[in-house]
Amino acid sequence: KMSKAVPFLPASPALEGYVGEEDSFDPMGVSLAIDVRWLREAELKHGRVAMLAFLGWVATDVGLRMPGDMFQVSTIEAHDAMVKFGSMPQMLCWIGYAELFGFLAITNMMEGTTDRQPGDFGLRFLYPGDAQGQYQMQLKELRNGRLAMLAFSGCATTAVLTGGTWPFLATSSEKKADASFAKGSTLCGAAEASLRGSTSIVATRAAETSASLPFLPKPKNLAGFVGEEQEFDPLGFSDNFDMRWLRESELKHGR
Repeated sequence: KMSKAVPFLPASPALEGYVGEEDSFDPMGVSLAIDVRWLREAELKHGRVAMLAFLGWVATDVGLRMPGDMFQVSTIEAHDAMVKFGSMPQMLCWIGYAELFGFLAITNMMEGTTDRQPGDFGLRFLYPGDAQGQYQMQLKELRNGRLAMLAFSGCATTAVLTGGTWPFLATSSEKKADASFAKGSTLCGAAEASLRGSTSIVATRAAETSASLPFLPKPKNLAGFVGEEQEFDPLGFSDNFDMRWLRESELKHGR
């Protein structure tokens, strides 16, 4: 039997009987090496935390705040602000209590002393009464949790890189500045870079960033090599390895 999600790989038999088994998504075969109950417990926990985290991120970015001066900070600044304020030990304490009870429940489940299912803490608010409805509710939670983990990672990454807030849409002034800046990018199809107004912020920024990837700094060690005008080194390999070795490897693999 082949996986529905990854048709060129076999389906993992360890997923049978679990919500989402119809997708058979386990390309690395993790469920064959680790107890699937532990894996599903971890996946549901991370998914639930990610859903709450994404909701909290959006709520903060749209302007919702708890009363108090210590809470009047941006989403990116929130962690450092709470560390400085001294509230992290209290949060750690309460989360530790929750983790302790969760660990006991998981241990009993793994040892077979209870018939508990992974992620089940007995909360039945708005939970369907029929078996089909319960399955669909669990499947929605699983898929939304997976999506939330990706969404929260995307939010954090985008916020740090751009300094913006959700939904990370450029304003009119930012679009105009980005359009001027992109004229020097080879990925935008420009024939030549314009350096007019060298005293402007845009021109200064263009002189310090990569032509191919304008949101990254310009590589410093590509001078003298074919293709240097593209300034393409997003991972900064040329800063850590000898360029001659890198180019030798690149040409060999390309050939």
